[in-house]
Formats: sequence, structure tokens, C-alpha cells
Amino acid sequence: MATGIISRATHALRYFLLRRLPTCKQMSVVMSESLERRLTLRERISLRLHLWICIWCVWYLEHLHIVRDTLRARAAQTDATDTAAEPHLSLEARTRIKRTLGSNS
Repeated sequence: MATGIISRATHALRYFLLRRLPTCKQMSVVMSESLERRLTLRERISLRLHLWICIWCVWYLEHLHIVRDTLRARAAQTDATDTAAEPHLSLEARTRIKRTLGSNS
């Protein structure tokens, strides 16, 4: 009996917040920005409340973290193994590009 009341109250609170919080589209911008800067208190509170309501945004944020961590690991791996080997164009390729650009002018 008490579990049913708590469940209904939780559902009612989530529905109430859903109607008053920013949309998923707006929160996705905030989530992306949170990876690059510290959010304001208002943004953090809105984000936490939205994540409490929306499982899709929770998954989206998890995926953002996975992509960021993977890219950082890949960059560190590339820096460690390939410090001196930067990609260069061959002399033939540079000549072809210059010729093509010169003929388009």
C-alpha cells in the first residue's frame, strides 16, 4: 500500500518537473557544454533534475563520456607511439595540388 503511494507520488513529481524543465534538445546542448566548462549552479540543478526524469538523456550523456574518453585515449596513444611521424604529402602530390589550384584561378 505504502509502495503504491510512493510510486504515484514519484510519478506525479516527475510529470510535474517534465512540464517545467527544459526540453531534451536544450539539455543536450548543456550536456555537451558540461564537458568543456563548469556549469552554473542553475544549469547543474536543471541537468540533474532532467537526468532524474529522462533515461534517454542519461544514455546520451554516458555516450558523450565514452566518446570523450576514447578520443583522449586515442590521442594519448598516438602521441606516445607516433611523436615524430606526422603525415606528409609526397612531392608528387604537392605538385599535382599546386598545378590544380593554379589552373582553377
